[in-house]
Amino acid sequence: MTNSFSIANTFGLYNSNVTYSELANSFLTNGFTSALGNTYFNHVRFAEGILIKEDVGVGFRYTFLNGIKIYAIKTKRLIGEVAFNNLRYTKEVVRLECSKILLKELKSAHESNGVEFDNYEEMSMVEQVLNKAFNEDQRLFAIQNIIPLIGTVNS
Repeated sequence: MTNSFSIANTFGLYNSNVTYSELANSFLTNGFTSALGNTYFNHVRFAEGILIKEDVGVGFRYTFLNGIKIYAIKTKRLIGEVAFNNLRYTKEVVRLECSKILLKELKSAHESNGVEFDNYEEMSMVEQVLNKAFNEDQRLFAIQNIIPLIGTVNS
């Protein structure tokens, strides 16, 4: 079993055959097509110890964001998730929703530890993390940051 299959199974991807899309700057799973002709697949992005899994559906006219899950890669813990119904997919919407998930988790962690939550500081940190996930070459980021966490890739 290769590490790509291990990652896919661990994080519940629709299909463990993962490829890279330069256009989307993300890893894509092979999708499946429903009886109604809609296609469903995942975009996968990495940043600073997290995996962002986008559940995407392509219909007759539009592409929809069906949900987002963010995992801690090292612990395989689900950090947060959100599901949508009828939300058109744009990179900006995904980024905004990821920001909301991460800020909510940070705020909760601060409160449970009795630490003051600095919204501006935390927003700045989340933006830096998301910039890496959305703007840096995901192939290079995975090689430099993800493979060391899971070990070398087997052929």
